[in-house]
Amino acid sequence: MNRNNIKFYTNCIPVRGFERSLIYDLPRQNADYIPNSLYEIMSNCDGYTLKDIKLKYHNDDNGNEIIDEYFLFLKSKDYLFLCSKDELKLYPPLNLSYENPSYITNAVIEIKNTTLNNINKKLIKEFDSLLCNAIQLRVLEKIPFEKLKNILLIFEKSNVEIIELIVKYSDISYEDLIKQFTRINRIIIFSAPYSKSINLFENKKNICYINEDIYFNCELINKQNMIVNMPFFTESQHYNTCLNRKICIDENGEIKNCPAMKHSFGNIKNSTMEEALNKPGFKDLWGIRKDYIDVCKDCEFRYMCTDCRCFIKNPNDIYSQPAKCPYNPYIAKWESEEGYVPVEECGNYTRETGFVPNKRKINKLNKQIWSE
Repeated sequence: MNRNNIKFYTNCIPVRGFERSLIYDLPRQNADYIPNSLYEIMSNCDGYTLKDIKLKYHNDDNGNEIIDEYFLFLKSKDYLFLCSKDELKLYPPLNLSYENPSYITNAVIEIKNTTLNNINKKLIKEFDSLLCNAIQLRVLEKIPFEKLKNILLIFEKSNVEIIELIVKYSDISYEDLIKQFTRINRIIIFSAPYSKSINLFENKKNICYINEDIYFNCELINKQNMIVNMPFFTESQHYNTCLNRKICIDENGEIKNCPAMKHSFGNIKNSTMEEALNKPGFKDLWGIRKDYIDVCKDCEFRYMCTDCRCFIKNPNDIYSQPAKCPYNPYIAKWESEEGYVPVEECGNYTRETGFVPNKRKINKLNKQIWSE
């Protein structure tokens, strides 16, 4: 049996950007840059033989040499295998539907000394009834260590599986804390005298010390915060990767989509989270995925990037680009890299269609950047 047909692994998915593409290696939670020409081959030639691909795209020695290089790379990364034509039907496409039984998958709670009583058994029962899996506790000011432990003890008897704790620096043993409370998978300590990261339990848990005097920067977008895995990828195909099935309780007890947002759907003093969840407008932002958002829809990172709908460039356009994104997909450059120019220099904003890239201007910029 001749096994000359190329089959790309369905869970290693090419994603096209404006200037370059990425292969999302979902099982290994990694990604590799590829040229857009290779993206076209992977998207259009699944099941072809190498000979057929060469005939389709090139019929000269130089073009064939490039295709040979592409497939040496793909083979070295284990992104493909060979099979017979008859065997192709044995490999169905990947199911990219997103299903989750939880009404709410994650939550953010802001805590101050004046709002410690907000975290009580009644509130925890509400999280359990919503089948909430992950909680981020943002402790905005120093609170007595014993009171912090009491809050964590309440969660120990809940169905919440993951807790991320954000606290202001104190001279206590955070390693003992993360060992004592098994649900904590990460502690972020801000206003620390130094910056460092400590991994524990075979890198399954993390303690991160941040020198900056800031408790959380939800508009921050960088390569370190990217997420490459199957649940995140499938969710990003259908929903907003930050706000979908999220509920937040700010420092005053207001129930919101995000603590930084102004609109409140009630206060936990006189309303339940379920009541807030079912109010008109609460779920409106859940379906705004990256494929709808200005500039993001042209970015190769769009299915691994956590989106922000609170800090956006145009507050009057909910599909506007995140305000502080430091990446320009039209030239494939981060703000910290040489040759970077802002997105605004690569096109124009219109009231009707949002951002429209200027291909002629972008081609000129790329020639200048990559020829230097």
